[in-house]
Amino acid sequence: MKITALAALIFCITSTAALADATVTVTQTSGAAPLTITGAKKLADVVSQPALARTWWPGAVISERQATAVAEQQHQQLLNTLHQLAAEEGGDDGAAINSLRNQLAAIKVTGRQRVNLDPDWVRVRPQYNVPVEGQYHLWVGERPSTVTLMGLINKPGRVTFSSGRSVVDYLDDVSLLSGADRSYAWIIYPDGRTEKTPVAYWNRRHVEPMPGSIIFVGFADSLFSSTWDDLNAQILRSLTHRIPD
Repeated sequence: MKITALAALIFCITSTAALADATVTVTQTSGAAPLTITGAKKLADVVSQPALARTWWPGAVISERQATAVAEQQHQQLLNTLHQLAAEEGGDDGAAINSLRNQLAAIKVTGRQRVNLDPDWVRVRPQYNVPVEGQYHLWVGERPSTVTLMGLINKPGRVTFSSGRSVVDYLDDVSLLSGADRSYAWIIYPDGRTEKTPVAYWNRRHVEPMPGSIIFVGFADSLFSSTWDDLNAQILRSLTHRIPD
């Protein structure tokens, strides 16, 4: 009986440990067949896979299932808010808001985990080799060759990345829509960082986005309401959680 009880206890502990391991579904933006990584205990077990050796890690995104449900809900709430706001504003303002909403409706978001995925970084800094547990999704790909323009502009979309080109240079060929911020634009870098960049004649600064970045022109600040600031923050949150193309 004692032997049986001990065997049952060992089985229970082993089963619990197995359940704690992570399963990671890997989607490659190149269109290659999806991969599944099982039994991962720490981040290094995921990012050091030989099949991911050609990955451009600054643009990789890893998400967790429950966090994805939250991000999707927040993104849908943002779309609903913009739809209602466009109807209330009407005219040029309403048309500009609808244009922005359509751009955001075309993206998909996920519950991005803000961790550095570079295998070398994880390898030499054990404190960043964090435990993983549960269900994850990892998007990987090679270094992109474009920058995406979004926001209250007349020509949103991808443009070719050029080394040495600044945010101001990328925005030279677009016109701003009603309600747009004419003094600042945002960079959303592939790794999820954001940077507010001065772009007006009086304050412009040479800031170069990385390939794969988004340049976002948001709503101008209002002295009488925080609505537009709040919307900019919600949009930036969605864009940092965007699933890579």
